[in-house]
Amino acid sequence: MASATPDLPNVGTSLAELENLALVAAPSVQLAQAEQDVAAHRNSTARASQGARVFGGTGFSTAREAVTDTLSRDYQRFNAQLGVRWPLLGSRDAQLRSLREAELAVAQGQVRLRLARQEAVQAVRRAYARHLRNAQRVGIAQAFLGMRTQAGAQLESRRASGVLLEAEKLKLLGLFDMVQASSDNQRAQQTLNLGELARLTNLPQPTIQTRPMIWPESCLNTDTLRAGADQHPPLALTQLELNTWDQIAATLQRTGLEASVSVAQGVTRDIGGPNGRNTSVGVDFSMPLQWRAQRDATLGQIQSERTRLESLLHVRRSEYHALVEQAQIQWRQRQNEMAALQNRLQAAQEASRIASLRLEAFDGDGYATLLNARHELYLAAVQVVDGAERRDLAQLELVGLVATDCGPASPAVQDDASLALTALPRAIDTAAQATPASRTLGWYVWNGQALLDHPARMTTLPKGSERILISFTAPQLQALTRPAGQKRLVQLIAQAHAQGLRVELLLGEATWVLPGRRQALLDLLAPLRNLAFDGLHLDLERSQLPPAQQPSWDEAVVDTLRAVRAAIDWPLALTTHYRELQAPDFARRIQDTGVTELVAMVYVSNPVRAAEIARPLLQGPPGLRLAVAQSIERSLPPDESNYLLGQTQALRRWHQLSQALKTLPGFSGIVVQSWDEFKKARP
Repeated sequence: MASATPDLPNVGTSLAELENLALVAAPSVQLAQAEQDVAAHRNSTARASQGARVFGGTGFSTAREAVTDTLSRDYQRFNAQLGVRWPLLGSRDAQLRSLREAELAVAQGQVRLRLARQEAVQAVRRAYARHLRNAQRVGIAQAFLGMRTQAGAQLESRRASGVLLEAEKLKLLGLFDMVQASSDNQRAQQTLNLGELARLTNLPQPTIQTRPMIWPESCLNTDTLRAGADQHPPLALTQLELNTWDQIAATLQRTGLEASVSVAQGVTRDIGGPNGRNTSVGVDFSMPLQWRAQRDATLGQIQSERTRLESLLHVRRSEYHALVEQAQIQWRQRQNEMAALQNRLQAAQEASRIASLRLEAFDGDGYATLLNARHELYLAAVQVVDGAERRDLAQLELVGLVATDCGPASPAVQDDASLALTALPRAIDTAAQATPASRTLGWYVWNGQALLDHPARMTTLPKGSERILISFTAPQLQALTRPAGQKRLVQLIAQAHAQGLRVELLLGEATWVLPGRRQALLDLLAPLRNLAFDGLHLDLERSQLPPAQQPSWDEAVVDTLRAVRAAIDWPLALTTHYRELQAPDFARRIQDTGVTELVAMVYVSNPVRAAEIARPLLQGPPGLRLAVAQSIERSLPPDESNYLLGQTQALRRWHQLSQALKTLPGFSGIVVQSWDEFKKARP
């Protein structure tokens, strides 16, 4: 089950918005609308064709006419006639019949348009549900695949130590290949579902909300479904045809009896003679010789067609009731399946927990058991999502049978698949927390004076912290060179060392790389070189320079670092954007200046993606260490910063990233921007 909330953030296009777009933009709806317009025009044509008709004619004749027994007259005559004719009997009935048929076509077009809209909305809902569950399966797969690098290193280490066979290692690594293939398939299905939504809504590249939806109870109520039976499109079409047939039947009883009455006015002109005129009233009538037989056959047709339509209406109604019953049974079955799938998930969670506890006791077999247990947990979680998708689709089939508006769906905080989304990450995080934390975490501290005034605040740093990069203003740095300031700094650094923390001086000003500003940096450093910092860390970024000066940044930063290296004795490190490190030979040239560490700003909150970016950077020259900078700044969007996740979840993500990179040579940890922002985030 799911719980609703009115306060969820509105990111992407909602299901309700997609449905509204499909009501107009779906190709089937546009076709039905066009057919409805055609039927309306035909109805207007039939209505305009009712009643009297104007007729007319003209002619020219040459005639010989007897005047006496022995005398005749030859003449030529021109004549014209204009009149009005009213159809009677069967002729009038034929007009009415064409009108009733046109009106039926309009009414049927309206029902078919409603059916097309219902089907388009249902197609949107199905694509939305599949997209949601595909995204959840991808998320579960990514949690499993996040262990791949660490697992590969662990398995290779155990194989090398002789506790794991090569065949067993390959078999276990094959689990990741299977999950990757499944993830790729789910991503392909997501693309197909997005394409279907784009086709139905005419949105080129829709960004879709991925939230479970709750339907009002009235949409699933048996009484509501049965009460709307007559509005079910197949039933409504048959009922329309039956109602119209009673009107059409009345126009068939005089079929074959054709009659009309007309009034006409004519003029004549004899060539070379006088003009003439005439007024006429005429009645014409015709009927087949076998009129009685035709009448009896027509009456039989009327009765048979009525019986057929009544039988068809009964069939359509019974079919609808059967559909309702089948849809409800299917929905209940899918609901009941979820309990068994969740029980299996809980069993897999317990098996994973036990495997984690027994890991160290069974050497190679223990780690193999842990990987297999986590793979089983992955499979169980995916099966819960699969069951939720089947339940969603069964529910949509039931909702699709509701002809009336039973209310919109509401976004949910969570549903019964939510546990599956967190089961595997929670198992991995729990195991990671049970392992002593590796000290690979550093912090940018831009307000160094506050920490100097209150050194006890360092005790609140999270476990695993190994370094702080501390910054001061120019006046504050000048104060540190005085005896009182030096004493306070020594006390701060001593307390930090007692906690196992390194303290590095952090300086950041983009223009220092420019030749005209470089001396200002050297002048700032000159009185500081005897302070007790464990290193100097420069934050120099190309993007912070004016655009006209950015192209020369590469050479300028190399020259600046070389000058700084000559001016100080501290270990020297550089923070800059990771894209700079992707340039050929950049890392080697930086190392040649005397820099011992690069910190790559990889502001990507997803640890799997961040690891993918960082791994190639760690293939730099031997001896050059590389750390990865992550952000928890509240001013950045969620895909770049972990601020909205809060402190606990952010630490888990940084630990996951560190675990993914720790086996690579030269990796020196994670540095977080910044300590002040971290303290402002929720726990």
